[in-house]
Amino acid sequence: MNARFAAALLSVGLLAGIAAPALAHPGGGLLPPHARLSAEDEVVWIEWTAPQDDAAHVGEAVGVFPEGTMEAFLVGPEELLPTDEQVRELSEAPELEAYLLEHVTVRQRGTPCDGQVEPAEDFLMDGARFEFRCDEPVEQVDVRVTILHDEDPRYDTFGVDGTVWTVLFTSAQPEHTWDAQAAAQARAGGVPPALWIAVAVLLVVVMLGGIFWQRVRRVRRGPRTYGAGGVSRQARRSATVRRRPRATVDGR
Repeated sequence: MNARFAAALLSVGLLAGIAAPALAHPGGGLLPPHARLSAEDEVVWIEWTAPQDDAAHVGEAVGVFPEGTMEAFLVGPEELLPTDEQVRELSEAPELEAYLLEHVTVRQRGTPCDGQVEPAEDFLMDGARFEFRCDEPVEQVDVRVTILHDEDPRYDTFGVDGTVWTVLFTSAQPEHTWDAQAAAQARAGGVPPALWIAVAVLLVVVMLGGIFWQRVRRVRRGPRTYGAGGVSRQARRSATVRRRPRATVDGR
């Protein structure tokens, strides 16, 4: 069997094992938050992104968003969705930076790498970018991600680096060793077409599983009723979630 094809099949098995718990993460989206790793010389970069409801839960955890904001992205009401101004407040909050740096760390041979983080202007949509500067050129490092684990131990983060390497940062196993040299060699060799096909198939499975999970959540919670002029939960779920628009000066 071709070595690359074998690697692709192995990656499918890993992804499938990761996808099963991912479907049940408490935020309710199709996939958990993502952490994409890359490195150059002594620097490790981590790009963290998440579904808007999970990112909003971070806003609640740091005390910038009021309780119920995350739930508003799932079932409403729209009045609790954050405005653009509130999202900017979260993105610029020093509490957010402190929280992120507390819950994402990189160590090289046991020594912590100096880290800094830059949340995107729209943290809910684009997440944050971490930069960790180590003492030596990066070969292997230990990466630890515990974002939202303190809020709910069922939260997890999907770790990728653009190759067949995939891990899941969970409460039970929040730290993984990442081989930056192996990742660079794999990227230089190219990604086998079989892997792209496998990933596409997996995404379809994940989407179908996510739809099933949402229906299970809806059955467990039961229907929500509204007064005259209200909107049912099913209608809210079928509509695209958007932040509540900021009011203009004249109130329109």
